[in-house]
Amino acid sequence: MRPAQRLTAVGDFRLLFSRGKRVESPLFRLVWRKNDLPCSRFAFVASKGVAKRAVVRNRLRRRAREWYRKRAGLFHIPVDLAIIFKKDAARATRNVFYEELEESGASLLRRD
Repeated sequence: MRPAQRLTAVGDFRLLFSRGKRVESPLFRLVWRKNDLPCSRFAFVASKGVAKRAVVRNRLRRRAREWYRKRAGLFHIPVDLAIIFKKDAARATRNVFYEELEESGASLLRRD
């Protein structure tokens, strides 16, 4: 993922969480908002409350980045998107994880 596609600034996070729309799932929460930039920006948030081991948190982020990489062309309107993982995401199998992300992502894309 290119640096321009990463959501990193504190002000951008505040704006996203205060004015963004939310999609809930058993495994994660998606918070998104349209932006005025030429590309979408993403943040993948896995706190220590999700899993104590960094290996597990990194795996969740890698899986989510891979999901985005395969579907980057579906985001026609540039958005800022944060995927916040829940505890159950660390215990979910790969197939369940991707199915849940696909369902939530599809609902997000329908709302654009």
